[in-house]
Amino acid sequence: MAPMPSGRPHPKMATAPIPFGAPMRRHLLSALLLSLPAWAVAQSPQRAPAPLVSPRVLAPAEPLQEQRHGIAIDDRYRWMERSDRAADLQAWLQAATAEGMAQLAARPERAAWVERLQQALQPGVRYAGLVEVGGRQFVRRSLVGEPTPKLVVRERQGQAWTERVLFDPAAEEGGALNNFSVAPDGRTVALLASSKGSEVGDVRFLDVATGREVGQRFGPVFGDFRANWLDAQHAVISRLGDPAKGNPLETMVAHVTRLGADPKPVFGFGLPGTAATQPPEFPIVMAEPDSRWTFAVGANARADRRMLVALTADVIAGRPQWQPVADYEQRVTGAALQGDRLYLLSTLKQSGGEVFVATLRGKGQLGPKQRVAVGDRTPIVDIATSRDGLYLVGTRDGAAHLRFMPGGRGPVREVALPFEAALESLSPSDGQRSLVASLSGWTQARGFYRLQGDRLSPIGVASEVWAEAAQLQVSRHLARSADGTEVPMVVIRHRTAQGAQPALLEAYGAYGIPTVEPIYNPSLLAWASRHTLAYCGVRGGNERGRAWHEGGREANKPKAHADFIACGQTLVKLGLTTPVQLAAMGTSAGGLLAPVAALQRPDLFRAAVPRVAVLNPTRLEAMANGPNQYAEMGDPRTEAGFRALASQDALLILQAQLRAKPAYLPPALLVTLGLNDQRVSPWMPAKFAATAQALVGARSPVLVRADGAQGHGVGSAVGGVVQEWADTFTFLNTVLGTEP
Repeated sequence: MAPMPSGRPHPKMATAPIPFGAPMRRHLLSALLLSLPAWAVAQSPQRAPAPLVSPRVLAPAEPLQEQRHGIAIDDRYRWMERSDRAADLQAWLQAATAEGMAQLAARPERAAWVERLQQALQPGVRYAGLVEVGGRQFVRRSLVGEPTPKLVVRERQGQAWTERVLFDPAAEEGGALNNFSVAPDGRTVALLASSKGSEVGDVRFLDVATGREVGQRFGPVFGDFRANWLDAQHAVISRLGDPAKGNPLETMVAHVTRLGADPKPVFGFGLPGTAATQPPEFPIVMAEPDSRWTFAVGANARADRRMLVALTADVIAGRPQWQPVADYEQRVTGAALQGDRLYLLSTLKQSGGEVFVATLRGKGQLGPKQRVAVGDRTPIVDIATSRDGLYLVGTRDGAAHLRFMPGGRGPVREVALPFEAALESLSPSDGQRSLVASLSGWTQARGFYRLQGDRLSPIGVASEVWAEAAQLQVSRHLARSADGTEVPMVVIRHRTAQGAQPALLEAYGAYGIPTVEPIYNPSLLAWASRHTLAYCGVRGGNERGRAWHEGGREANKPKAHADFIACGQTLVKLGLTTPVQLAAMGTSAGGLLAPVAALQRPDLFRAAVPRVAVLNPTRLEAMANGPNQYAEMGDPRTEAGFRALASQDALLILQAQLRAKPAYLPPALLVTLGLNDQRVSPWMPAKFAATAQALVGARSPVLVRADGAQGHGVGSAVGGVVQEWADTFTFLNTVLGTEP
């Protein structure tokens, strides 16, 4: 199936559209804070600076107490949620940020971190998102010194390939290329560009031969949603709804359009019959290149999808007759077409997934289903087709496994991968004659391979690797959680490292996205080159199939907290770190996990860094992207859902710890956020930071880093990424020290 929109560079069918975000390893966030004030370029003083302290400027508190489902709520910073108080919120964030970050700018090691990060992030050329159409290759490319990736077209001349820039987002202030797609004839590209990290922009159409914009721009469109081509002239684009009709994320409509003109609604909010979506359900429409059928998908931040099909010709005409083929109750997480054959991946009866095939008839009626594959020790997480057969993408403790079924029915053949890898994408090449696979590893940058049958071969397009990555050693371990469950953990450190070091433990644990997936992240490898880096594959991810996801979701999130704590304890038992040298990090939905675990065990974690994080989830209903998360995290409108969210709410847990023990001392905190964030509203981490500063800031440092040029991190400029991580690593070095 064509890639689905999500918060990841590889949008698998199992990934939620517009989740809060993906693991920190995948998204390098901008750090150009409020137009780079003086602290960002300050010179280090000669004398050692004083210990870190919380900013003196405190957010104004406005007492508000209430009871919800028997839980007492003290929400003195709820005023931050109000749009008419946005200026007040920004004023406090700007003052608190300037004061806190000035302390980090004065640290002598910060300049060294900047230099190391620049070397790690820009060793040479980097590629992402390559597709092949019409004998050409289209890919996002970054060169040394370039702030953001450009869209380039690669064309063969004799035995060599030439590269030509089609679109440079840096030509526009704060510009970013969110995604792109290529028409089936390879003559037109549709791209979504946005600015200042907001992720909301317009789809533009470019003529490949000239690079000139053609047709009309079409928007507003959220960054996860690309134009999906039906033929050489027509594409379907999911546009945000009219604010006058409600939440724009909940009232989206997919339109078929001819290069931006004459849009016709074909699937979405407010449409009749089977063409309607129900909030919070996002409408996604996409065709397969080698089939006469088009999918319509109703999706949100739950693992399952509602799926329908119609004839592509009817969709182009603007009058599709959508026929349902799967509902949420069937737990369908993936689908693919091969002519009139429809393959469905379901986890209804098997945690590792089952693949069924059926024939589409008439206007989309589904014939009898037959099971063709089942996940066992290697859960199936995605499926794809070529003209030769069916591919099963599996994962075992985060590492990708790929199998091929000739003709789509077997026998199954294993496709050998060149190293322990993450399979980031499978995309059709020229009408599904073959597929292009994107692979990366812990210390291997992204490269592209051609997949024909069970043969995988490099196509000569690969990102350059930071030279020092070769000096890093990767090891796998098992941590025993409180209930006896063995949790996978990956540790990365320098080959010459000995004994206990400052260590950073990261996990995500949401949407069924695995944490211990071998993704190349040069920012964190920079940390690993000097200290210890560890990833904990907590429940809530998809390390071991659907049951692993369900085991750490919603009301089960405390099991994921226990898994994270077990990983921290194991790092100490292995002699790799000590409690006074150990830090927890959670990004986006990882805010439901890592900072909560650190608050529960301040004796184990000396520091915590919640990044653009969900820290007050009991207030999901007040956030634009909140209702989309209910199925994954809990519905605050119900008692069971609210109590589940309360068990993941860092703000409430901090207050509860202090009520139980007034002398409670939490880990040192660095809270980051983006003022243009469309996924996690900036008030959510701001409320937590303000609460922590007021309650414990006099006894333990609570720093805030609010970025005025940043959203949730997608499309951030390299310079901003360097600045953010330099601040983060300087904070960790200062708090954790270099000695046990």
